Amino acid sequence: MKVPFFRLKFGPTEKKAVLETIQTGWVTTGPKTRRFEEEIAKIAGTKYAVAVSSCTAGIHLVLKSLNIGPGDEIITSPFTMVASMASILHCGAEPVPVDIDPVTLNIDPHSVEKKITRKTRAVIPVDYAGWPCEYNQLKKIARKHKLHLIDDAAHALGAKYRGKFIGSVADAAVFSFYSTKNITSGEGGMVATNSRRLAERVRHLSLHAMTSSGWKRYSGGSWRYDITDLGYKANMSDLLAALALGQLGRFEKMQEKRRLLAQRYLKNLNAFDKYIEAPYNDSDSVHAWHLFVIKLNISRWRIGRDRLIAELEKRGVGCGVHFIPLYRFSYFKKILKPGPSDFPNCEKTFKRVITLPLYPDLTFKEVDYICDTIARLIRRFGR
Repeated sequence: MKVPFFRLKFGPTEKKAVLETIQTGWVTTGPKTRRFEEEIAKIAGTKYAVAVSSCTAGIHLVLKSLNIGPGDEIITSPFTMVASMASILHCGAEPVPVDIDPVTLNIDPHSVEKKITRKTRAVIPVDYAGWPCEYNQLKKIARKHKLHLIDDAAHALGAKYRGKFIGSVADAAVFSFYSTKNITSGEGGMVATNSRRLAERVRHLSLHAMTSSGWKRYSGGSWRYDITDLGYKANMSDLLAALALGQLGRFEKMQEKRRLLAQRYLKNLNAFDKYIEAPYNDSDSVHAWHLFVIKLNISRWRIGRDRLIAELEKRGVGCGVHFIPLYRFSYFKKILKPGPSDFPNCEKTFKRVITLPLYPDLTFKEVDYICDTIARLIRRFGR
């Protein structure tokens, strides 16, 4: 059996939504984008949502809207995609990576507080794989030190932290709609917040800081507009919003399928807990199940993580690694002062993690095959 790491299929709803948008003759930012913003605000539990060209652009615009720049420090996780740290650097601020919790793989609140200085302006936690960070502790730290709390929620659309929607627990949350995410627009992102001022500032900067959008002018507004700041080209198009809106109609079904697939994995792999540690999950919060990441108990294997991935792929199982810690990359080695020894939990975790396939089009038969393959490899390579 061949099980790809990711497989994306669009249904008639998405195709119809995109075609209808094309037929209107208006494909850039307009009514579809606004409707998408309204729908995501409901899922995020926030008053406002602003669609942007990517999650990366959204984080950058939030930082710029908060006037974060040279001389400022932003604390974040090194165990994530480059987007969080790159956004900080693009603002001229200094990223301060801290270690992760070895169980949840999210940013460790205790490590955060130890790294706060008089230059610290914000904390950007990452909801790893779709599991919410420990926001009660992070919010307490942020309030104590008067810091902004910006949630990199790229993995976490639909997740809940202790009964509250991810999106509403931080000052702002930024979602991703990249092709592999739980909802996709191909490319795209969304800034969700309860701050009207922040939402308006992000929207303003996302389209060259123009005082009037093309849709407003097209819909009968004045042709005149002003440029009040140095903005960016980071808006979302109606074409992409239409694709995402088409998916939103079956979002709950797709999330339920992800939950059921995750449960099947957990049930199948439970017998091998001496060799594999399953993803962290508890009843207090709701996992978005963007990724299904296992951790190997290295001492119980006669081969390492990389060899195991090769053996799985040889048997048709596509795998990933989330993530290569940022301090390991050539560029960041040059600019980050700390190295691997400063992040013991992150470094140990990186050598243990394997991301298994998880997406709505995955079948239970395929999950069983993946787990059976792991079982055979345990019998062959386990101690």
